[in-house]
Amino acid sequence: MKKKQRVSIKDISTELGISITTISFIINKKAKNRISDEVIKKVEDYIKKVGYKPNTSAQTLRTGKTKTIVFMAEDISDPFFSAVAKEMEEIAYKNGYKMIYCSTENDKERASELISLFQDRQVDAFIITPPENFQQEIQELIAQKNEVVMLFDRRYTTTDHSYVILNNFNGAKTAAEKLIASGCLNVAYVGLASDFSCMSERLEGYKDAIKNHQSQPISLLLPFKDVKSKAGRTQFKNLLDQHKNIDGILFATNGLAINGLKGLKELNKKIPDELAVITFDDRDLFELHSPSISVLSQPVPALATELIKGTLQLLKGKNGPNETFQKILPGKLITRDSCNLGVYD
Repeated sequence: MKKKQRVSIKDISTELGISITTISFIINKKAKNRISDEVIKKVEDYIKKVGYKPNTSAQTLRTGKTKTIVFMAEDISDPFFSAVAKEMEEIAYKNGYKMIYCSTENDKERASELISLFQDRQVDAFIITPPENFQQEIQELIAQKNEVVMLFDRRYTTTDHSYVILNNFNGAKTAAEKLIASGCLNVAYVGLASDFSCMSERLEGYKDAIKNHQSQPISLLLPFKDVKSKAGRTQFKNLLDQHKNIDGILFATNGLAINGLKGLKELNKKIPDELAVITFDDRDLFELHSPSISVLSQPVPALATELIKGTLQLLKGKNGPNETFQKILPGKLITRDSCNLGVYD
């Protein structure tokens, strides 16, 4: 089958008798107040008719921009990250940008290889949920000043950089306080053993909430590899066996909560009669679970909006060459049956 010949701007110019410069202005949306509406419509109608597609390689060579943003999530299949990705894609598209998604699986080597790959493809910006022990690599990426770098879901306190995150401390504190208000006397925290800022801030928020309520914190910090595994579930059940007085649990992630709920079912623990439960990050299954599970929900649309807004501002240089974009957004506690109150926010 013979390949269809690509239509060029020169071809359009010859066919319509309109200068290449004028057509270029119209294609690149720079014709307003420069070219008549009649000419704009004539060119746009013809472009649509012949199916003209801009030469992206030429545009990249000319402008140094590919109009592409990469979102490197911990796990793009996780409902939280995929929901944020979907929201970002819509906003980016409306602003003339395309998005690429990938997962780091919390692996430093994999993350470094992906960054190198996308740099070779000359992407304009990275939005990254960095894996553990990745601060030096992020610092080096920022220092190169080749791409805009925005961190999501976690940040570094010793490096000046752009980020959009949840107010993790307040969220965990609010959730733990709700468990206490539900009548819990011994609230436990189940989180990740990691250097992620979100995890340390959630743990500190929990500790602050219970400091005047129970004699000491009760916590289980699992390695990332055990979050969804039988080994992680065994460690969780061991925690309950060692602390038989636990009557409330705050899970730091939805993955931990799902595995924990499986463990509670295996132990025949009744929610909320024996244990009240709250988890970070809402999912449909938490509402459908019997009893329904209370959550500290992250504001997905707002997070996505701020991520793209901040990235575009930095791409356009609106914040200055050395400026950053930093946002901390509040979560929302949604109280369901697992808190023993039967009150819905």
